[in-house]
Amino acid sequence: MIMKSIAPGIEVNGIRISTEEINAEVQYHPAESLFSAKYEAMRALVIREMLIQRAVEMGLCKRDDAVKNPDQIIDDLLEKEINVPDADIDTCKRYYENNRSKFFTSPLFEVSHILYLAPVDDTEARIEALEKAKSTLSRIKREPELFDAIAKSESACSSAKDGGFLGQISRGQTMPAFEAALFQMSEGDISAEPVATEVGYHIIKVHKCAEGKQLPFDNVADWIAQDLHEKSWNRAFKQYIQILAGRSRISGFRFEGAQSPLVQ
Repeated sequence: MIMKSIAPGIEVNGIRISTEEINAEVQYHPAESLFSAKYEAMRALVIREMLIQRAVEMGLCKRDDAVKNPDQIIDDLLEKEINVPDADIDTCKRYYENNRSKFFTSPLFEVSHILYLAPVDDTEARIEALEKAKSTLSRIKREPELFDAIAKSESACSSAKDGGFLGQISRGQTMPAFEAALFQMSEGDISAEPVATEVGYHIIKVHKCAEGKQLPFDNVADWIAQDLHEKSWNRAFKQYIQILAGRSRISGFRFEGAQSPLVQ
């Protein structure tokens, strides 16, 4: 495995990037560790410096102007240097046919739930909440008509006043674990087991369910064309940075995962 090389300072063709600049840039690159955040910050600064130098080389600006307003200068440079064709209709149709499963409306569920509140980091509360949820679920399985009354008296959610009714829910509107359980259910179902999420344990009831529908090509053609264009542009940008990096003298930094200074 090729390790990242991180030094106190960096130089790109003799222009120094200081530790102060690196530390200031870190805040814009959230990552799993400070090491990773610093690497991403350094990577961004190296790329920006190469682009500024290229813009000056092409006569688009003076260096002082580029340093003061790098975003606009870089945008102007990339507009001149990177050109990718728009995807034609046949390409878009092929993409649609090869990825039809992507182009469905979300299923729509009408849902109620009962929540027993318990933070993830409170082990005792989690155990207690799970036992309560299991006991309640057993009662509801014997007497389903009790769901609303129990929700009103025991649920920790603000929906309790409405018998736990959450209304209509589609993809992306609830916590991942709740959604994963819900999307396995059918109309009239009550969850077979309490559903664990980061806020506690839920008993879910599905009143109604409308299946997702295939979107016709005409409805998504513009989105596909834009998506393909963006992917092509991103590939072209990476190749462009590879060219700049390959012709630059960079010290104190090495692009990760490459034998030569190439962007992945």
